Amino acid sequence: MKSNPQPPSVDIGAPAAQPRRIHSVVDLWLGEQLRHQRKTLGLPLQQLADKCGISVSLLSQIERGLRSISMRTLVALAAELRLPMETLIRNSQHGQADADDEQAGGFVVRAGQHQRVDLGNKGIHKENLTPPAASGGVELYRATIEPGGSTGDALYFTQQGEQIGHVIQGQLELFVRDRLYQLRVGDSFCYDATAPRRWRNPGNTPTVVLWAITRLAR
Repeated sequence: MKSNPQPPSVDIGAPAAQPRRIHSVVDLWLGEQLRHQRKTLGLPLQQLADKCGISVSLLSQIERGLRSISMRTLVALAAELRLPMETLIRNSQHGQADADDEQAGGFVVRAGQHQRVDLGNKGIHKENLTPPAASGGVELYRATIEPGGSTGDALYFTQQGEQIGHVIQGQLELFVRDRLYQLRVGDSFCYDATAPRRWRNPGNTPTVVLWAITRLAR
C-alpha cells in the first residue's frame, strides 16, 4: 500500500525584508487600523496621545503592534478617531445566563458568547475559544479566512511560545521562515512563535483553522 502523500513544501528563498516582531497578530491589525485612521484625519502622534492621556511612545508601539492595547485605551482612541468600536473589535452578544452558567466561574463559555475579532480588510475572522478561567498557559482560537484572505505580504513574528494549528476546512498556504507549506483539510502544523511567518487562503471557499497557542512562563 502507498502511504498518503505529505503536504508539499517549497523553498521560497530568503525574505526580501526583515520580519517585524509584534505582540500578537490581533494587536498588529488593530494598530494598522488606528494608524490609518489617524493619518486620514491628519492627527499627529503627539496630539492624539495627549487627547487620550497616553504617552507618544505607547501610542507608537500600539500602532506598530508591539504592545497590547487595554480596553480603556481602545475606547479613548476609537472616540478620538471617530471609529465605531464594532469596526475594531466586536464581542458577540451574550444571551441570558442560566443558574449553572452563573456558577461556572469562567470555566464555561457558551456557543455564541466567545469574543470575536473581525478584520474585514484582511478577510479574517478570529474567535477566542479560551474560557476566562484558563490559567493562561494555553489559548485556543478558531480563525475563518475568506478566499484570498491573508496576514499580508510581510513576514512577522511574536512573543516566545509555540503555536499548533489544525485545518478543519478549506486550504492554507503557510510561509514559515523560507519555506511554503500547502495545507489541506485534516493537516496539522506547528512552529515556534518567534519564527518569521505569514499565511493566506489560496482557495475559493472559506478556510477554518483551529489554533492552540502556548505561552512561556515569565
